[in-house]
This record gives sequence, structure tokens and C-alpha cells, in this order.
Amino acid sequence: MPRYKNYNPDEILRKAMHVFWERGYYSTSMRILEKELGINQFSIYAEFKDKEELFMESLKEYRQYARNTIYKPLFKEGTRIAELEHFLNDYVESSVNEEKYRGCLVVNSTAVFNMDHPGIKKELVRYYDFIKSMLKGILLNSVQAGDIPPETDIDERSNYLLGLMQGLSVGVRILPLKQLTDTVKVAFIAIYK
Repeated sequence: MPRYKNYNPDEILRKAMHVFWERGYYSTSMRILEKELGINQFSIYAEFKDKEELFMESLKEYRQYARNTIYKPLFKEGTRIAELEHFLNDYVESSVNEEKYRGCLVVNSTAVFNMDHPGIKKELVRYYDFIKSMLKGILLNSVQAGDIPPETDIDERSNYLLGLMQGLSVGVRILPLKQLTDTVKVAFIAIYK
């Protein structure tokens, strides 16, 4: 006879994502997860096998969260380069002024993670591929609209913009707003050429 689950696995995953986002993988113990998720470690292990698998599933959840919330305006049909530039300027301004900035779960994890975990590395790379795909779409729309030259190397520019976004995610923690907006401004001058 199957055991009754007194928890919702999707809700547990959302909570776990926020715990890892707030604390990081290495600072999140099973005791912390038990407390924050409201279930015991046996239920966590039954649902997710171990902490590593729970983290990998949390990264997948974060990718969906980012798609549906953070980057939602950039997924509108026909989004172009000027909208991306506006988005990034809004991002740095709001993040610099945010009292408790958490950053990006994936960028934070990439900066500190021991890549001995191939499954976790794979999920981190999937997130970056997801962002790069979004950027390629924006660049292609911009070429079609005549915003940027038709000979623009879309792959090269999307790699560049991905690096810019990673740098901004870290930089907003300590750099002044002017320095960050200058970075965005100069980056987009290069994109338009």
C-alpha cells in the first residue's frame, strides 16, 4: 500500500529553490532543509534521493521561475535589442537599490561550486544555454528589424551578452550604479556596430 504524502512535492521544490538561493548549496544542511521545507529528511530522501538531486531539481525550477518572472518581458514576441538594454539598465538600478540583493541562483552557484558534481554542472550549463537562446532570439529579431547589421555574428554577440549579464549579476553587489550603467552603455555601443 503506497504511503500518503502529507506535502506537495512541487511546493517543496519551490521552497528548496529559495533556500538554496538564499544560503547557497554548501551552507544549506539537511537540518536547514527540514526546517525550511517543513518535512523530515526521510521524506526529502524519499522524494529526491539526496541533497545533490534536490539541488539539481531546484536549478530546473529556477530556470522555469526565471523564464516566467525575471525574463518574462524579454520573451515577448519580437523583443529587440533596445528592450534588452532597457531591461538591463532597470535591472542594475533596482538591484543596486535593493536592500537584500540575492543575485542569480545560477551565477552564485557557478562562482562557488566544486564541479566534481557532473549532474549539477550539467544543470548550470543548461541555464546558461537557456539564457543564450533567449539572447539569440533577441538579436535575430534586431537583425530582421534593421537595428543591427545583417552580418552580425549572432552566436558571438549572444556569448558576449551572456558574459555581460553574468558580470552585472555579480557587480551589482558592490559597484556604484554609474559604473554599472556605463558598462551597459558601452556594451550596447559594441552590439550596435
